[in-house]
Amino acid sequence: MRLKKRIGTWLAAPAALAFLLCAPAAATPAEAPAPSPAIWLLADEDTRIYLFGTVHVLPPDLVWRSEALNRVVEDADELVMEIGEEPDPDDAANLFGPMMMDKSVSILGRVSPDHREGLREMIEASGIPIEVYDHMHSWGASFLLVGAAFRQAYADPDAPEMPLTGVEDSLRADFERNQRPISGVESVEAQLDFFRTMPLGAQREFLESMVEAHHDGDAVFDPEEAGWVRGDVDSVGAEMEALPPALFDRLITRRNAAWTNWLIDRLRRPGTVLFAVGAGHLAGRDSVQSMLAARGLTARRLP
Repeated sequence: MRLKKRIGTWLAAPAALAFLLCAPAAATPAEAPAPSPAIWLLADEDTRIYLFGTVHVLPPDLVWRSEALNRVVEDADELVMEIGEEPDPDDAANLFGPMMMDKSVSILGRVSPDHREGLREMIEASGIPIEVYDHMHSWGASFLLVGAAFRQAYADPDAPEMPLTGVEDSLRADFERNQRPISGVESVEAQLDFFRTMPLGAQREFLESMVEAHHDGDAVFDPEEAGWVRGDVDSVGAEMEALPPALFDRLITRRNAAWTNWLIDRLRRPGTVLFAVGAGHLAGRDSVQSMLAARGLTARRLP
C-alpha cells in the first residue's frame, strides 16, 4: 500500500481529530455498569438544546448508549456536531499535505534529550518511517502519532483498514434514517487551522506531553481515567486540563467561547436540538456550561 494512502486511512475523520480535538478515549471494563454518559439541557420557552459530550473513537464492542440518550435522540428535531459534513476516508489523504514542510528537520531533535528515546519508540510502533516525520510540522507528527495509537488500540486485526468509528457515526445514522437535519459548528479546514497556527513552542510541548504519557504508561484508553461512559465529568475535565496551557486555550477555551455564542443565538429560534461535541468541551475549567452560566444561562444536567 502506498504510504500516503496508508496515512490517509489512519487520519480518516473523525478518528483523525480524536484526542487532539478534545474527546477522551473510552473503554469498558469486563463487567461494566449500565452506561450513563452525561447529558445537559439548555432551554427556554420554545427551544430545547441537549448538550451531549461525544467520544470520536470507540472500541467496537463498547456498550455506551443509555436509555436517556436514546430518548433525547428520538426527541430532537436536528443534530449539530463539530463537523456537519460526513467524512470521506478517500479524501483523508488530502489532510497529509498541510502537515508537511518543504525541508527536513529531525523530529527527534525537536524534543528535549530525555524525550527522544520515547518518541523514537512511538514512531517505530506507528509503522511509518522516521524520515516522514522529519518532513512534518511538529503538530502534524503529533496528529499522526495519535491516529496510529488509536488504530493500534482499536483496529480490527481481521480488517485493519476498516475506518474507526465513534459516537458521531452512530448519531449521524440515527438522524439520517428519518432525514432529520445534520449540521456543524466548524469545518475540517477550521479545525486544521487550530494546529497550523500553533506556536512552535506549543507544538513541541504537546509532542513532549504525548511522549511523557507513553513513557509513564498512562492509560489513555483506560475506563477508570476516561470515565466518559459512566458520566464521570470530573475525570474528563481533569484529562483535558492536563493539556499544555497553550493547547488548552486554543482547543478548549477559544472554541467553547465561539460555541457558547452559537448556542445563545440558537435559543432565539424554536425547536429541539441535540448538540453533540467532544466531551472535553463539556467538563472542567472553561466548559461550555460555565461560559453559559457567565452569560446568565443554566444548562441543567439530566438525571
